[in-house]
Amino acid sequence: MSEHIGSAISVDHLTRRFGTGEDRLTAVDDVSLTIAAGAVVALTGPSGSGKSTLLHLIGAIEQPDEGSVTVDDVVVSDLRRAALARYRQRVGFVFQRYHLLPALTVLDNVIAPVLPRRGRADHATRARELLDAVGLAGRERALPAQLSGGQQQRVAIARALMGAPGLLLADEPTGNLDSTTGGQILDLLLDLRDRHGMTILLATHEQAIAARCDRLVRLTDGHVTEDLDLTDGEDPADTYERAARLRL
Repeated sequence: MSEHIGSAISVDHLTRRFGTGEDRLTAVDDVSLTIAAGAVVALTGPSGSGKSTLLHLIGAIEQPDEGSVTVDDVVVSDLRRAALARYRQRVGFVFQRYHLLPALTVLDNVIAPVLPRRGRADHATRARELLDAVGLAGRERALPAQLSGGQQQRVAIARALMGAPGLLLADEPTGNLDSTTGGQILDLLLDLRDRHGMTILLATHEQAIAARCDRLVRLTDGHVTEDLDLTDGEDPADTYERAARLRL
């Protein structure tokens, strides 16, 4: 395990609503969770269950209507403006659709989140190290369109790690990939967790992906309906039997 330590998370009676009147929707409804530093947690549940909204609240992309989010000793839900921007720089985001900038090279896509900061040469060095870590050494000058879907997701992961985050939030990161490539992406994330000590929250519909995480939290209609510890001494290689029991 890396000497780096991931972020600990506490979610306390968190609620987020959208719309007004009869159209009002409660996407996250009184959710409370405690997540240990360095854990890999799968968020599962049907579409519309609140997985993405919960990730957005923890990552401060959205603000809660009620309740609080605390990451390490920072009450995220209380942050404003500059402090909020600083917090977001400590969090890595990986999305299903990659969100790479098509006109930029792979290297520049990885560097893009830290461009406002000084030290362009240092940024390029770190970006190359990360591309090597995700298996894309030598592809720095390629454009996104010249890469496969799995390679584009690897670029997105390298980009998410540019700020050396203690917390990585991944929203259906294997959803656009075939099962083999999706498994390789999860291998990469788990390896990066072991080397860099990150906490990872991973929203997924895929049984085989969820079964390899440390913990599974199932959401239904914005509520937590199941919370399973998957580190129960069972052989983690027995993915298929574990996946069958999870019934996503």
